[in-house]
Amino acid sequence: MNLIQSTTLVLCATVVTATAAPRFALVRVRDIYTSLPSTADLQQEIKKEREEIMKDERAELLRKIIAELQTLQAKLSDRDNPLDEVTNRKLSRNYEIKRQEAQTLQQEFESFKAEQENLINRKMVAGMRSSLTRITEASQKIAKEKGYDAVFDGSGHTNTGVPFVLFSKAAPDLTAEVQAALKDNKPAEKPLEKAPTKR
Repeated sequence: MNLIQSTTLVLCATVVTATAAPRFALVRVRDIYTSLPSTADLQQEIKKEREEIMKDERAELLRKIIAELQTLQAKLSDRDNPLDEVTNRKLSRNYEIKRQEAQTLQQEFESFKAEQENLINRKMVAGMRSSLTRITEASQKIAKEKGYDAVFDGSGHTNTGVPFVLFSKAAPDLTAEVQAALKDNKPAEKPLEKAPTKR
C-alpha cells in the first residue's frame, strides 16, 4: 500500500469516526434519590432529632416560666381586683426576676438549638452526599456498560432554575436500571449518629 492509499484510509476512518453520533441517556436523579430507603430513614431520623430538641429540659422550663409570667402579668393588670402597693411591688419584682430568668434561659436554649441544628444539617448533607455518590457511580457504570458517551440528569435544574436538559428526543432513560442496581447493591447498614440532646 502506498502513502496516498494509507493516508486516504486514515482520513476515511477519521471521517467515519467523527460523524458517528454520540450516544446520550438520561437519569432522573431526584426520582431515584427520593425512592431510596436510606432517604426515608434519614428524613425520619432528622424529624425525631428535631422533636427531641424541643423536648430539652431548657425548653420545658422556658415554657413553664412563660406561663408563670403570663399569670403574674394578668394579676398585675387586673383592673377588677386592684392590688395594694406592697403586693403590687412584690408581684412586679417577681415578674422582673422571672422575665430575666426567661430571657437568660431563652438565650441558652437558642444557642443549644442552633448547635443541634448545625449537627443535624451536617448529618443530612453527609447522608445526601453518600446517596448521590451511589447514584452517580451506578449511573456511570451502567452508561459505560451500555456504551453511552454521556448521561444527563433529567430531573435537575441549573443554578438559574432552568432544567438542565431543555430538550431530548426519545433519549434512553436509565432511571429504572439505576434503581435496580442500587437495590442489588445496598450499602452496609450504619447506624445514624444521633446528635446529643443535652450539654
